[in-house]
Amino acid sequence: MAYEVPTPKYLRVLNTLRERIENGSYAPGAVLPSENQLCSEFGVSRPTVLKALGILKQDGWIESQQGKGSFVRGRPPSGRTSPQYARDAVELDESAETEILHVGPVLASPRVAAALNIPDGTPVYERRRRTVSQFGPVDLISTFVPVDIAVGTEIVKPEPIAGSLIEHITRHKGLRADYATERMTTRRVSADEADALDVSADESVFSVVITAHRASGEPIMASVLVLPGSRHEIEDTYPLS
Repeated sequence: MAYEVPTPKYLRVLNTLRERIENGSYAPGAVLPSENQLCSEFGVSRPTVLKALGILKQDGWIESQQGKGSFVRGRPPSGRTSPQYARDAVELDESAETEILHVGPVLASPRVAAALNIPDGTPVYERRRRTVSQFGPVDLISTFVPVDIAVGTEIVKPEPIAGSLIEHITRHKGLRADYATERMTTRRVSADEADALDVSADESVFSVVITAHRASGEPIMASVLVLPGSRHEIEDTYPLS
């Protein structure tokens, strides 16, 4: 019997409310059900509901009025663009400035399994590529796709794919990526990574996991970027209000 990792309770509430706003069930200006009503509907605690509402408010989907409740603002305009390294992870055309290092099934590491919401060691398809420039290797990008999504597409083939993997998945599987989540850590480079990136064995790297999700919250694919610290500076701009 297949094992399924449960979706966090707050994320289940968050995704459902956001989907209702998107499909018009909760029109702009409408008041959301009360916190008690949401607790009862989803069978969760008040802190769980408050966490989901807080994220919706922070992202501009709703606004709260003291003593009146939470009101729908609608789908927020995209006022923030994805950083270049994120675009490289999910939008990069493999036919341009990349070298394919590996294509094939692998067992999901704990970090990849957590991103894709699957058990550790589940088979997934990996496409590992190296971005290069006139000065040499720039970064490593390993994209992991669930087997049921990858099978029947060019993702399983060793040749470079024209266009982004996201576009390819949408075209062949009808799955549209709605948003991405990102987790970044820093660590010492591994021996294999040092060789592929042509850096010293004591190089520090940014390790970034970017997961593309459907509007329902279902993960479509996860990309792991390895960025040498001596070659990259992470910069972002975002509103404070």
